[in-house]
Amino acid sequence: MNPSDFAIEVRDVKRSFRSIKKEEGLKGTLKLLYKPEYLTHEALKGVSFEIQKGEFTGLIGANGAGKTTLLKILSGLIPPTSGEAKVLGFTPFDRSIEFRKQISIVMGQKAQLWWDLPAIEAFDLIRALYQIPREIYRKRVDELTSLLDVTKLLNTQIRRLSLGERMKMEVIGAILHLPKVIFLDEPTIGLDVLASKKLREFLRAHNQREGATIILTSHNMDDISELCKRVLLIKEGSLIFDGNPKRLTEQDECVLKVKLLSAPTLTEVSSVLSIPNEQVSMDEEDPTTYVITITRSKITEYFQKLLASFQVADIGIQEASLERVIQRIYQS
Repeated sequence: MNPSDFAIEVRDVKRSFRSIKKEEGLKGTLKLLYKPEYLTHEALKGVSFEIQKGEFTGLIGANGAGKTTLLKILSGLIPPTSGEAKVLGFTPFDRSIEFRKQISIVMGQKAQLWWDLPAIEAFDLIRALYQIPREIYRKRVDELTSLLDVTKLLNTQIRRLSLGERMKMEVIGAILHLPKVIFLDEPTIGLDVLASKKLREFLRAHNQREGATIILTSHNMDDISELCKRVLLIKEGSLIFDGNPKRLTEQDECVLKVKLLSAPTLTEVSSVLSIPNEQVSMDEEDPTTYVITITRSKITEYFQKLLASFQVADIGIQEASLERVIQRIYQS
């Protein structure tokens, strides 16, 4: 693939942070003055990947895994300790004006618009900073606020908006200048179900319409599964998975829900299937339905055993959720 097809290139990026170790008590405090000890924390441990232009990529991992550190490096807020990162051919930490005009970052836990200003005045400042022609600016504001249903709130101070309304304004402010690369760090954090859904629909449409390259971090697995065809999974600073999220669930557990006309005991069902008793339980709402946890690769084998041994009225498969898979990976 031609290197010009890549919006982002990361080569063996490492990032470490150093902090002072303090012991308890007065002795520990005095020791800081004459003989301080330092601790080194490796936030990223040699991460490498490329992202094509126009890709919508999920970046997932537990708190402290290194996701936000990676976004800060890619957006030029901090440099890597070693390795190389390129965004649109630029070295982010050089912070050239041309680079900054083509990227944007939204951090769900940090306000970036001016709180004391009405949204429309905050947007007008952004227009001036990025030198967006007024006619184009008005058209974009009208279109974006209409899509996110916040037109009536343009003259309200940012501080007086609800969390969901503020996040919508933050996203609008971040894409007014039509950046080619957008970094989204927990954009749906704290939002209710409807607000999250509306924001996801908007981001999907923007990605398809403008061809922007987007990296999204989120603990909401609906965000990842609905928007991203590719996920990067980071664990303790290392990249441990890079691919389609469906690949994560293919080999994981799934759940069979089987409605039987007879009433065998749980032990009888587990014995027929040759599985531990704890993998079989009764459905809480229907005592004639058995809930069986199995590995996906064994589905056909268990189907045959159930049909040969019991009178089966109905049978269904419930796929493992992406959230469950990631939780299992982190616990292993």
